[in-house]
Amino acid sequence: QQNLRIETIQAERHRLLQSAVEGQWKVSILEDAHRLTADAANVLLKILEEPPSQTAIFLITPFRDRLFATLVSRCQPVRFRSLADDEVSGCLARLGVPQGLHARLTEMAMGSPGHALHWSREEQIEAVGEAERLWQALSRMTPAQVAHETSGRSKSAKPNRSEIERSVDSLLVPATRALRAGEANSDRPVQIIQEALTQLRQNVQPALVYDNLLLQLAKERGV
Repeated sequence: QQNLRIETIQAERHRLLQSAVEGQWKVSILEDAHRLTADAANVLLKILEEPPSQTAIFLITPFRDRLFATLVSRCQPVRFRSLADDEVSGCLARLGVPQGLHARLTEMAMGSPGHALHWSREEQIEAVGEAERLWQALSRMTPAQVAHETSGRSKSAKPNRSEIERSVDSLLVPATRALRAGEANSDRPVQIIQEALTQLRQNVQPALVYDNLLLQLAKERGV
């Protein structure tokens, strides 16, 4: 999945300003709206503030918490109920996801087929495995140990923005599992990870976001 960039939203704005070809209404559906860049979100915000007449705009996302607050404030939220595990598995089967992945993806999905599909890609599965190991390692480390590890990495060893975003995104899996299991103070790590994802969308230096996230998680989970 790629970010939704300003060029995409500008093109959609131009389309909405044209006369409808059939019927009276024009409809715009933006899937994975949480992938909007800051610049694209600003253009979309202007559209939402003064929408063309007889236009309906839908922002679709399984990750509402990652939408820019300014966009959410100008939309009418429509929440869909969480699906049962067998329903999520059925969705995965219809989408052609290998049967062997269904059990794990269903657990990670938390009732959302969008979540399940998001995590079904090979690179995401690998990233989740690494996140699980990191999550456990952070529970045994102090913030000082994490700071030492991150400061010792060479610049060439630091991952790029997309790799960092994938790593941060994957940390939500063990963090959310802990929250659902009712572990003490488990809501704070989820909040920290979501804040880091927001910072990455706002073009904060990615390595700085990642290192700071690990320090905060170590403080919450470490010894």
